[in-house]
Amino acid sequence: MRSSLRQPRRLAGLALLTSVCTVLAGAPVTAGPPAAPAGATSARAAADTRPPTPPTNLRSTRLTCQSVTLAWSAARDDVGVAYYDVYHDGQLVTSVAGRTLTATLTVAQGVTWGWYVNARDAAGNVSQASATLSVTPPFCQSDTQPPTTPTNLAATANGTDVILTWTAATDNVAVTRYDILRGGVTVGSVTGTAGNPPATSFTDTGLAADTEYRYTVVARDAQGNTSTASSAVTVRTGSTCTSAVCGTTVVTTERDLPWGLVQLPDGTVLYGRRDLFDVVAMNPDGSNKRSIGTVPNVAGTNGEGGVLGLAVSSSFTTDRWLYIYHTTTTDNRIVRIRYDGTLQTGTVQVLLTGIPRNKYHNGGRLRFGPDGMLYAATGDGQSPDRAQDVNDLGGKVLRIRPDGTVPSDNPFGNAVWSYGHRNPQGLAFDSRGRLFEQEFGNNVMDETNIIVRGGNYGWPACEGTTGSCANPNFIAPIRTYPVAEASCSGLAIVRDVLYLGCLRGNRMYRAVISGNTLTDVQQYFVGTYSRLRTVEPTLDGNLWLTTSTGGDKDSIPNNSNERILKVTLGR
Repeated sequence: MRSSLRQPRRLAGLALLTSVCTVLAGAPVTAGPPAAPAGATSARAAADTRPPTPPTNLRSTRLTCQSVTLAWSAARDDVGVAYYDVYHDGQLVTSVAGRTLTATLTVAQGVTWGWYVNARDAAGNVSQASATLSVTPPFCQSDTQPPTTPTNLAATANGTDVILTWTAATDNVAVTRYDILRGGVTVGSVTGTAGNPPATSFTDTGLAADTEYRYTVVARDAQGNTSTASSAVTVRTGSTCTSAVCGTTVVTTERDLPWGLVQLPDGTVLYGRRDLFDVVAMNPDGSNKRSIGTVPNVAGTNGEGGVLGLAVSSSFTTDRWLYIYHTTTTDNRIVRIRYDGTLQTGTVQVLLTGIPRNKYHNGGRLRFGPDGMLYAATGDGQSPDRAQDVNDLGGKVLRIRPDGTVPSDNPFGNAVWSYGHRNPQGLAFDSRGRLFEQEFGNNVMDETNIIVRGGNYGWPACEGTTGSCANPNFIAPIRTYPVAEASCSGLAIVRDVLYLGCLRGNRMYRAVISGNTLTDVQQYFVGTYSRLRTVEPTLDGNLWLTTSTGGDKDSIPNNSNERILKVTLGR
C-alpha cells in the first residue's frame, strides 16, 4: 500500500541538483554530464573503489565585489578525475569537468565564505576535501553613512513575553539588521538584505514575571554603520507565563563546541566536546563540571567532524554503556564505552564502521527508539550518489541493535533503515513511536521528515520539494524551511511538541505534531543566542539547548565561546 506520507517525486542525478544550486548562487552553470544512477555507479565502483587524492593549492586568482575566481592543483586518481565539486561552507555551488582547474563564482559582497574543492572520479568515488580558502569580497562601494534612527518603538506584554514593534529606519544603501537591546544589552536581532529588508518586530521570550524591562532598537547597514538608538520604551511583564517558553538559564559556558548531549537517570548531564575529543560530565545546575575522558581514535576533518552524537539506552543503570558517534582518519563510526564516573576506555567496543567522512556532511546524531534499537543519522560525505545506494552507509538513517548487530527486520539486510538523505542531524520519537528526522538542505530547503522502514527521501534528486521530485516512491517532507531561516541540527520532542535548534537561522522552532503534519509553528530566540546546535529533553520535561557560534567550520579546539542553556517550557 502506498504510504500516506508519499507525494510525487522523480529521480535525477547530481548534475540537475548542481544546476539548480548554481543558478540560485548566481554562478554560471558549469556542471559536467549527469552523475550516473546509483546502480550504475555501484557497478563501476566494483572495479574502481579508490577515491582521488584531495585537490591541493586552492587559491583565489581574481576577486571583485561580485565574483571570485578559484584555481587549484589537480588531484590524482588511479583511473582519472572526472569532476571537481566546488563548495562553500558545506553547500555545493558548482561542478566542473576533471580537466578544468578553475571556476569563477558569484559571491556576496562583504560576506566571508570558506571555499573548498572535492575531486570525483567516473565511478563516483569522492576525495576528501581540499584545504579551506577563506574569501571576503570587498564592498562594491564604500559606505560610511549610518542608517536613520528607528522610530515609534512600542512594547506590549503577553504574559512573560514582550512584543516589540517599530517604524523602519532608512539608509543610503540599505538597512540589513536591527539589534534589540534590553537594559542596554543586545538580546536579539532581525536580519535581512537590500532586496528583503529585515522585519520591524521582535518577540522577547522567557522573561521573569511581573518585572519591568526597558528596550531600545538600533539599525545597521551591511558595512557595519550603526544608527543612534531609538527612544526607549518600558514595559512590565504579566504575573504568570502564558507562553510555550517560560524562561532560559545559562547553565554553563564552553570554549569548545558542545555537540551530543544526554542526561543520565541520576540527573548527570554528559556532553561531548567536538574538537577536544572528550566527554564532560556536570550536575544539572552546571556545578561539578569535569572531563571524564578522551574518546579513543577520534580525528577532526578541518570542518565538522570529531566527537558527535551521544546516547544512553534504557538499561544504562545496569549496563553503563555510553554510545558515541565519532570521526576517525578514515570514516565515521559508532562505538560504546562503559561509564562509571569516567570513561572506561579499555572497554570500548566498535559497533559500526565505514560511515563516510569528509570535511562536512558527517551526520552524527544517535537516538534509541522505543523498540530498544539504536538509530543513527549519517551524512553523504559530500558524495551525493551514496544516498541512493542502499549498500552504502552514507546519507542514511541506520538502525542497529545495542551490540551493533543488524536486526532481522531491517529492510535491506544491513544497517540501513531509510535512505536518500543529504546530511541529517536531528532524530526524535513521538508518543506513537514514530521517528522524526531533521535534514540540512543545500541552498534552498531544509526538511523535517517522518522516517519509515525502507523509505527513500529523494536526495540528490530532491532538496525538500525542489528538483526532480515526481518519483512516487520518494517520501516528501512533512515541512520545509528556507535554508537561510533554518539550517537546523538538533531535534527534540516533548509532549508531542517538536523543537528544532537552528544554526544559520539563529532560532528555535516549536511545532505541534498533529497526525502527519506540524501545526502552530512558532519561532523563539531569533537572534538571541546566535547559532543553535543541539536541543534535547531534560528529565523534568524541559529542554537543553546548546550554541555553536564560532569555530564550528574547523577542527581547532577551544576557539569558541558557547553556552549550554536550560529552557523552561510552559505547560
